[in-house]
Amino acid sequence: MPPRHSLKKHDAAAETRTLKARHQRTTTQIRKEKHHAIVQTKRRLMSVDQTPLTGRSIIELVQILGDTTNASAATNQTRFETLQEIRVLLAAHEKDYKQSGIVPVLVSLLNSISPLDSATQTDGEVYREIMWCLINITSGQYEHTKLVLPAVPRLLEFVQDSNHSLAEHAAWVLGNIAADCKEFRQQLIANGAIMPLVKLLSNPSKKELAKISAWVLSNLARGFEISAKPFADAGILPVVIKGLSQPSSSATFSEEIVVEVAWLLSFLTAREEAFLKLMLENGLVDLLLPYFVTTNERLLTPLLRVFGNICCSSPDQDHTDAWQMPYVRRLLGTDSVVLPKLRDFLQPKQAGVQEKSLAAEAAWVVSNLAATEATVVKLLIQAQLLPLLGHQFKDGSYEIRREVAFALTNIALTSAGHMEDVLALDVVKVFLHLLTVADVAIVGNSLRFIENVLRVAPQGVSLVETNEGIDALETVQFECDEEHLSEWAAALGQRQAPASGIGGRGRGAHMTTPAWKK
Repeated sequence: MPPRHSLKKHDAAAETRTLKARHQRTTTQIRKEKHHAIVQTKRRLMSVDQTPLTGRSIIELVQILGDTTNASAATNQTRFETLQEIRVLLAAHEKDYKQSGIVPVLVSLLNSISPLDSATQTDGEVYREIMWCLINITSGQYEHTKLVLPAVPRLLEFVQDSNHSLAEHAAWVLGNIAADCKEFRQQLIANGAIMPLVKLLSNPSKKELAKISAWVLSNLARGFEISAKPFADAGILPVVIKGLSQPSSSATFSEEIVVEVAWLLSFLTAREEAFLKLMLENGLVDLLLPYFVTTNERLLTPLLRVFGNICCSSPDQDHTDAWQMPYVRRLLGTDSVVLPKLRDFLQPKQAGVQEKSLAAEAAWVVSNLAATEATVVKLLIQAQLLPLLGHQFKDGSYEIRREVAFALTNIALTSAGHMEDVLALDVVKVFLHLLTVADVAIVGNSLRFIENVLRVAPQGVSLVETNEGIDALETVQFECDEEHLSEWAAALGQRQAPASGIGGRGRGAHMTTPAWKK
């Protein structure tokens, strides 16, 4: 068997890819579900006083709208009413966009100085209808959204418009575009989208506009390939500091805005270490702690992710850097609610979908905390988190158990005494069962735990064998597609205990780093 550090190196790469994909899928799904609910609400509101439908197909309506041969006021009024009907149909028939040819027509109208000029409606009303159509289109498929990209420069002009209604609608379109993919996010950033959105966020007295701008910014920051630098260059830091400050006033963020800002921070604090350090040095922990007392799950989830990021090691390290530790300790201070809240989230009585999500997020934070230093692990144990982790590990959902597995491994690898504390929870059989799941990261973590049971625990070999550990290890050895895991399991099955390598303990840098951090 190769030296352990060699296995760790390959293990790190495979597990990082898996974690990255998994957490991005989870985060994207949360945001998509939230956004879909908001869009559906807005669509229903827009349908309250909708234009009566004529029964014509969307293709027929597009032909009327795109006919510029007659620019009389009467014709333009007819085209405006057609535009309203198209907006209603787009809200209900999402699959007809590309075939109808609607997008180029809408983009052309949006770029017009005075579209559909008539005496019965203003330019603002026309632009509003056009952008509502684009909102519906960009909430659909990639192919449809891509057709809207030529409108981005014009949309950015509207974002900076004094007409707040038009600015909101333009921001909604940009947010939908940003939510689609990395390609679109990078194009929006290259077009200078961040600066005007930060400017909107800097005026929280315009609550709806500030909330939408924060949502768009969080979509732009999504994905590990996006740098925090353009956000910092646009002045996001002083805007966030001012908006999160207490006590609340017209110059600070409402809770709805804080939710979106927290999501933005959950992405930005997982980027370059320099930006995380800058945020922490400017009081990020103390700014966010007062908000953690909330019961609003929509706010608690991104806050947990920010706190987890604060505890993470950098990708090229196997431990949390020394400069981070004062902020980690501040999170766990005697006047902080973090440990009590983590304990609440991990309570076994929490059985709803919302509570399960928070339990998994809390376990992820605990796993990162447990990978920092022994004094932090001591605080976790003193807070009575270990019995709760043990209960969730055996009876929780898979989403919770996978995060608890990392937490227990990190605690166990802190010292021989902590290994005994974890083994007292009767978790060996569960770890062995996790060797059979189709999840490279969790299999690697379980092998790490079993290896250290064999190496450190009294009667460790007997403990693994009596829990059918040989069969479980052979399953990995002969059925796992990852060669480094197969070799590792084979060595453990032969009761070989390779010397510790340079990979660090517990989850290590590649495991404490969240999936969206590059």
